[in-house]
Amino acid sequence: MQTGGGRSALLGCSGAFGYTRRTIGADRLNGEDHMRWNRMWSLLALTLAVNAGCKQRGFLTEADQNHTTTTLLDGMQNRADLVAQPIIPSVKAPPTLDDLDRKVRFISLAECVALSLEQGRVGQPSLLFPGTAQDNLVQFTGQGVSGSDSIRVLALDPARTGTNIEASLSKFDAALSTSMIWQTTDTPIGTSLSTFQAGQTGINATNQQDATFNAALLKPLATGGVVSATFNVPYTNTNLPARVNPSYRPSLQFGFEQPLLQGYGVEINQLRNAHPGSVLNPGILNTATASEGILITRLRFDQARAEFERQVNQMLLNVEVAYWNLYGGYWSVYSKEQGLRFAYESFRLAKAKFEAGTINPVDFYQARGDYEQFRGQRLVALDALLDFERQLRSLTGLPIEDGTRLMPSDSPTLAPFKPDWDMALRDAIEKRPELYMARQDVKAAQLKLILAKNSLLPDVRFTATYDTNSIGSRLDGPDGSNAFRNLADGNFHSWTTGIRAVIPIGYRLAYTQVRSAQLDLSRSLEVLKDQEGKTQNFLELYYRRLSLNYKQIQANRAQREAFGEVVKVRNDQLKFGKITSFEAVTALRAWADALSNEFQSIVSYNNALAGFEYGKGTIQQHNNVHIAEGALPNTAFVRAVDHQKQRTAALVLRDRAAPAEIVPAGATTTGTNLMNSGNAPSLPSAMAARPMMKEVPELPATLYQMKTTTVAPVEQKPEEVFPTSLSSPETITPTSQRMPTGSRPHSRRTTDFAQDKPAN
Repeated sequence: MQTGGGRSALLGCSGAFGYTRRTIGADRLNGEDHMRWNRMWSLLALTLAVNAGCKQRGFLTEADQNHTTTTLLDGMQNRADLVAQPIIPSVKAPPTLDDLDRKVRFISLAECVALSLEQGRVGQPSLLFPGTAQDNLVQFTGQGVSGSDSIRVLALDPARTGTNIEASLSKFDAALSTSMIWQTTDTPIGTSLSTFQAGQTGINATNQQDATFNAALLKPLATGGVVSATFNVPYTNTNLPARVNPSYRPSLQFGFEQPLLQGYGVEINQLRNAHPGSVLNPGILNTATASEGILITRLRFDQARAEFERQVNQMLLNVEVAYWNLYGGYWSVYSKEQGLRFAYESFRLAKAKFEAGTINPVDFYQARGDYEQFRGQRLVALDALLDFERQLRSLTGLPIEDGTRLMPSDSPTLAPFKPDWDMALRDAIEKRPELYMARQDVKAAQLKLILAKNSLLPDVRFTATYDTNSIGSRLDGPDGSNAFRNLADGNFHSWTTGIRAVIPIGYRLAYTQVRSAQLDLSRSLEVLKDQEGKTQNFLELYYRRLSLNYKQIQANRAQREAFGEVVKVRNDQLKFGKITSFEAVTALRAWADALSNEFQSIVSYNNALAGFEYGKGTIQQHNNVHIAEGALPNTAFVRAVDHQKQRTAALVLRDRAAPAEIVPAGATTTGTNLMNSGNAPSLPSAMAARPMMKEVPELPATLYQMKTTTVAPVEQKPEEVFPTSLSSPETITPTSQRMPTGSRPHSRRTTDFAQDKPAN
């Protein structure tokens, strides 16, 4: 922001006043003048010490720059084929409903969090659709592309903003301006002035060689002033009569300039994006080095870090919701397969009775239709399961196909959670990164208003210079013709002091900037007020959902248990021929729907827990995630992904040792033992008791085909889901990292954020 000053000369008036004194002395080469030489060089040493600047360095070293980057591409700017080939490797065709036989990979929520922090994506930014990946590609913005939600891309944004701090500090760096100019003049004598200068020499042309060496060292001060030291050596050699020819005229000038009103002070110069500059050396220090001042740039850096924290929170919410959605998807498929198994047994029984002539064709084809209905519902549930897996793979950065089928190994939380509203609201107001960014924006608006009011002051500056001059016909030698020796003697001095003022008439631009800054501050306060209100509304939503979803679990569980008793009775009645298969399958369908609804309410309850932690701004603490700048600490010897993968294997082994029989094949029991202990069953224990089906064929359409080609659904064996040997490298874990028998995984998963770790 540029206000006032000499650049506004057309809109205002400018004036300057001062006093100049020049001392001309004779040749004073006595011994006492050497003391003046010592004083002059002492002043020069003091000036150089001031120009050296602060004790702290004002530049960014290469080591510091590399320390804050995630990927180092040394020499990559010279590779013409850098993007000639795809960067990521190609993968196999993704799984479909025709290719479901894949090896199971049990994965814990902590491992998913670790993967997402290392190579994942934020996902859908809308809180209305958590757990959904974002498939949108980048868009061109006019100055590049944007729109990537990769965590490795977003981790670089705070570092990029941090470079602006160094740029804003650079306006106080010392500057060295130097030049060497040669000039030759060859003109004929044809004017009265040139004739007078030539005198009686008889020359008919003026020939002159000029050279000028200039070196100026300028140091901007934090108060807005400038100190400078200028060394100038002009040289002239002419064919005209001259007292000293050739002549060297070295001079050493010390200058000081300080704004008195506008641009004066340390605080205001930390807010300005450019130094007030110098009228003694215009054009060197007046350019803006950054878009905003030092203090505001530091606020922007804090906001960039808070924005990255917000994106990490959003990613953690999406990953956790996607994880439990995948868990619920498996139980939805489980419920449909349980109905399918019972429907097939009912069809076999109806087929035998139909062939014996004890039932009519309607009941027989009804049994076949029930089977096909469950088969169709299973396909829909499988397609939803594949989509849930795709969402989780996208959020964690896993390839769309790696030959495995992801299966959650953690058990969801069923314990009732009744949070304290006042404490939760206080946490949300204090810890939500969105509110922190809004508060920092208010601070930035306050600082901008202070800066704008400073432009209402006139630009008044005090200037002072002190020169030492000399002349000589050479630059070396012991006699008085040595120009440098004469300069060291310090016999000729000049000094200048004055005050310069630039006052815009009316201050129209300054008042406009002040008004705009006041409106921006009012707007920032209203934005903060609105964001705090939205924070309360979002927290209230999940506070209410916690109670609702937990009560839904209880209601759906009671419904499933009641329908389980009906299934048991109907199954016995069907065996003795008291009811048709349609009535038995109808009862089982109601039980399967109740089972699916129960687990869907469990998923919703755990998603509400994650959403409530997100609303409080404590979802990172909930998942034991810590964001740190730079490389990993020395204490992190093992990647969090590797550690959690070993822990997952230990959990799977523990659950496999005592599988929970949820509903036996044929629905011969009611399944009332489901979750009687108060804990939701884990998928490893459920798969150990009843693995998913491999293949579910379509039944033949004609009676003749039924007699010859009726094929039962293909059951998957437990050894096809779990390793056959406990000593397998994929399942065995160190003794120190195994979970103790009977222990439950903690609700908070330990994950270390590694910004510099490579992706899997």
